[in-house]
Amino acid sequence: MNTVRAELRKLLTLPSLRRTALLTWAATVLLTYAYASAESSGEPLGDDAALAPLGYTQAGFLVLGVLAATSEYQEGDQIRATLLAMPRRLPLQAAKALALAALTLPVATATAATSTLPGGEAARIPAAAAYLTLTTLLAAAVATVVRRAVPAAIALLGLYFVAGPLLRAGDPASAAYLPDTAALDPSHGAAATIAWTFAALTLAALTFRRRDA
Repeated sequence: MNTVRAELRKLLTLPSLRRTALLTWAATVLLTYAYASAESSGEPLGDDAALAPLGYTQAGFLVLGVLAATSEYQEGDQIRATLLAMPRRLPLQAAKALALAALTLPVATATAATSTLPGGEAARIPAAAAYLTLTTLLAAAVATVVRRAVPAAIALLGLYFVAGPLLRAGDPASAAYLPDTAALDPSHGAAATIAWTFAALTLAALTFRRRDA
């Protein structure tokens, strides 16, 4: 647990993470207001209006995960100092994931509440917050493998906002196998999101263990 606390303190000192979390929440506020205004004017928004803002602001959680994972490689190669203090790589990687989850969950809960409470959908907050937290962990895992923020962010944003929608448009059945399905339908997309996150974390752990710092 000392390693988890140390990793959490490290994350809390990163200004980029604080700015990303704040901007993501603020964007959710604006989008929720825009959707509420559209709904009050009689525009049809479908059954998922309460979660629709999260379909866009999940981008902030992808960026949050990428920044958390790549910060040590970009800030004077701090990962070498971390490995000197904690040379056991698999426990270290697990501690990083737990610390990031602990940091992300409150932000995800606040963001989910901002999107769902105005529409009276408070019951959907836990599933939405869990989805956003898993999305952040998945992004961090991918960034751990790539080790560079910009390529990792481009790949993830391309998957979630370009490749995923195109695949669903061409083959609606593919939605059940995409990591972002739970963004608008947590009950049916949870399995895919969990599977993708677990696979990405496993790959990141194995990669982190085998290669040089």
